[in-house]
Amino acid sequence: MNLNASAALSTLCIGDSSVIRSSADFSWNGFLLERQLAAANMRINDHADQNMLALVCSPVMRGEHWTKSGTALVRKTAGQVTVIPKGPVPEMQLVSEAELVYCSFDGNFIERIAEDIENLRAERLVFRSGIKDKSLHLLMQMLVAEFNNGNPTGRIYAETLAEALALRFLHLGTLVPIAVPAKISALPGNKLVRVKDFVESSLDQDLTLESLAQEAGYSRAHFLRMFRESTGTTPHQYVMQRRIAHAEQLLSATKLGIAEIAVACGFSSQAHLTLAFKKQTGVTPAEYRRTQ
Repeated sequence: MNLNASAALSTLCIGDSSVIRSSADFSWNGFLLERQLAAANMRINDHADQNMLALVCSPVMRGEHWTKSGTALVRKTAGQVTVIPKGPVPEMQLVSEAELVYCSFDGNFIERIAEDIENLRAERLVFRSGIKDKSLHLLMQMLVAEFNNGNPTGRIYAETLAEALALRFLHLGTLVPIAVPAKISALPGNKLVRVKDFVESSLDQDLTLESLAQEAGYSRAHFLRMFRESTGTTPHQYVMQRRIAHAEQLLSATKLGIAEIAVACGFSSQAHLTLAFKKQTGVTPAEYRRTQ
């Protein structure tokens, strides 16, 4: 079930704050991205209803945190991320306006990934504030960029990033280092063929990581790792390669317009096809067609 558009902030924030944009319209399953503008009087409640990551977008965010010994000043800068597990969290009030991006995960999404990690229980995660983690920051930036552009690449790309983000969330939220899992097995040959056939028959659809995993008969997290082990690419990269290959075939063998080809190959627009096509082949669709 998709998270409600106000799920990340409705109980966490008290006072003046507004959601500038939400990913609720993208039908992302199990996770939600929200861009929030918070006023200087906004308070962070002492309890989070969802597992969350909070990315500071403003150059500087200032606040006050209450401790047993008094008030402590809090200062965070752009790019710092806070790990917020479901449950009690430190209470804080902002003293300056700030822009933040929240990525919240529903319980099933996190628990399903945690099950694959030995000796990890999602309910034992800890709050960690102001983390500077290059991997987490890069993943957040990539998902935010896709979010800001209206998810042109489709759900499978956003879901792949969210899986990686959730795994990083679990790594950073546990006090005990997580053991690196043993080498993952490749997908059995017949299941890999089945997934590839499914992709070929559905290139014009908004494919999801969940639909591909179901076709193979594995959880999303397992499928993602097994597919990469089998092909050397992520499911999203593979789907993009096949879409471009299909576009090449249509450009060569038909007189369809480029906008029509974009729709037939599962791209959100002609512009998105042109961008992806040039990135993979070095030429635009129109330039490619002129050489055929």
